[in-house]
Amino acid sequence: MAISEASATDWLPGVLDGVARALARHAIKEGDIRTANASLRIEREQHVKRNVQVYWTPFEAYIPDTSIGLHLEVAKPTVHWAEAYLSPNHRNWVFIFAERPDGEIQLAYHGDYATPAEAMDMFFSLSSWYVLTATDSAWGDVLYQVADDLPWGEPHRTLAGASTSTAIQESLKKSTIFWLKWRTDKGEKTMPVWFVYDQKATRIFVLSGERQQTIPEAEQIRECEIILRWKGKNASVAEIPASVRVIRGADPEWDEVADKVAEKRLNIPGTPEDTARRWKDECVILELTLRT
Repeated sequence: MAISEASATDWLPGVLDGVARALARHAIKEGDIRTANASLRIEREQHVKRNVQVYWTPFEAYIPDTSIGLHLEVAKPTVHWAEAYLSPNHRNWVFIFAERPDGEIQLAYHGDYATPAEAMDMFFSLSSWYVLTATDSAWGDVLYQVADDLPWGEPHRTLAGASTSTAIQESLKKSTIFWLKWRTDKGEKTMPVWFVYDQKATRIFVLSGERQQTIPEAEQIRECEIILRWKGKNASVAEIPASVRVIRGADPEWDEVADKVAEKRLNIPGTPEDTARRWKDECVILELTLRT
């Protein structure tokens, strides 16, 4: 590959990182798309031209060099599909097509965006309604496949949220800190938190309310993302979506869970039982379940 060509596409891994995180957020699995009614193809595109007509006005979307194409397709009960073309060097496009009752295909949505991240967010958000809901499907029905000529390796597969992968399991077992990311009415928050991993039950517990760790609006969190990092490296292992259940002092399982968490808490005075009783009036425990 020529130097000029290599430099023109050195953005590919970064955009693919964003694609992988979106796959994780929507719990989309990799697989043989030939066996799936709903499929997502991730491909390298060259010189994309899309000629479409909106009402009576035709126009052309054009990306003159390399882009990453996302193609979500559902065949039954009717044909619906969405396309996105991502490149940091040009406008980014999203198109959605749907089969009408008379069998004709119509353009249901089109839009162009300044960045791949904006286009990606709109692609997944709009596809949920225009493609999946319209065909009684869900993201859990979708399998994804990445073209062989894209630089998609194990780091991207890990980012895509395969929580049973060796890297993720090792990180959960060997670490005591990860980054928690969640959304509130005021925007997105991210902070490092201490956690306890129950490997047998595949559950994660995060304490909030003690002096060393208080998570803003912890009792309101129902969904979050867990960002795991390689130990001793400034690199992410994975960003995994998780469901959150709040355990309070009055809940019947509090004593069992709090004792388990207190046993792992270092550098605190008193016995684990004393610590768990003190937490009962001051704290909540977030039980995180990875969505896979």
